Amino acid sequence: MDRWYRIFADKRTIAGVFLFITLVLGGVLWYLEQKVTSQTLERLSDQLSLGLNNQLEKERSTALRYALILSQNTALSDALEQEDEDKGFKILSEVMESIKLHTDSLIRSQIITSDYIIFARSWDNSYAGMPLDYHRPDLLYFQTHKNPRSAIEVGRKLGVKATVPVYHENNMIGFIEVVSFFESTQEYFDRLGINMYVLMDARFYETAVFMQENPTIAKEYILANPKYTQSDLKLLNGVNYKALKAARVIFSGGRYLFYEPMLNGEGETIGAFVFSLSPKQINTYAHSDEEDISFLIHLSRNELYDVMVKKTLDKGQFQSVYDKELLYLKDTVPSEDRELYMQEARERLNAYSKEELIGILLDYKVTKEIKGEIR
Repeated sequence: MDRWYRIFADKRTIAGVFLFITLVLGGVLWYLEQKVTSQTLERLSDQLSLGLNNQLEKERSTALRYALILSQNTALSDALEQEDEDKGFKILSEVMESIKLHTDSLIRSQIITSDYIIFARSWDNSYAGMPLDYHRPDLLYFQTHKNPRSAIEVGRKLGVKATVPVYHENNMIGFIEVVSFFESTQEYFDRLGINMYVLMDARFYETAVFMQENPTIAKEYILANPKYTQSDLKLLNGVNYKALKAARVIFSGGRYLFYEPMLNGEGETIGAFVFSLSPKQINTYAHSDEEDISFLIHLSRNELYDVMVKKTLDKGQFQSVYDKELLYLKDTVPSEDRELYMQEARERLNAYSKEELIGILLDYKVTKEIKGEIR
């Protein structure tokens, strides 16, 4: 009897030890799996932020470049100075049609008077003569600044707005503006199979009159996406945004959601960009053998470098965004405006020291597309 009891006791001991080891191993594996998931999510969050900022910078730079080019059009400036709305609209429409024809790019531009009234609008001129008033508080920036700027701003509609003040005999007579609504950024993430939601703070409901029919999300935001599904709305309305802002990434509604704040030209948070990925996508990235930081976003090394040093270049080399974008105009200024451009360029560059000019030449890339045969 004692013999059988000892055998049974030994088996219970062995089973207990085995169970203990199994639990310990299970706990370790669970911990490692959670750690890998956490690292993956953190890595993805950083890459999404990097990719977003890179695409938004492209939108801002493209809009500002076109706005600066338009501001050099003397006929357009003359129409504004003469308060000839029909002439202004005709010139603006012709320029936009030319850009569309030769680049297949849809550019939205508008002219605003110095007292904040719509003078002409390329995509819909029915609003000519309408005052902007409180819809565009960002324009007050130009009461104390002369330099152009390009930033995400709330107007009648949320979007990227590149604004260049126009002067006649040292008097500001209005603004040339190019606007975009995140189309290129949205398309970029769509190609990656990643859902991106553009959310504007609900406090701007009265200002953004063209978005008042858009869905309200969790009483906190207004959805700016032109296309969405009921599944999108269900997902977004089920999010704890306080937790999302604090953690930057949470699991909600069967999806992993990533948060990136939306800032305007003054650095104020005016909304959010939210990315949605499925567990399958996360699992794929978690087991990726690719060590390059661009394994998700697929940015080239040059693009990654440009994003990382952008702020340094802006602050350390150029005295203003206007000076930076002025370099791009060298090969695009019409011959009749060439003398005016050269005079402006000389005045701006004369404000730089020799060391600053050398730094610009060494660190800033100015590219020019050359077509034709190589001889």
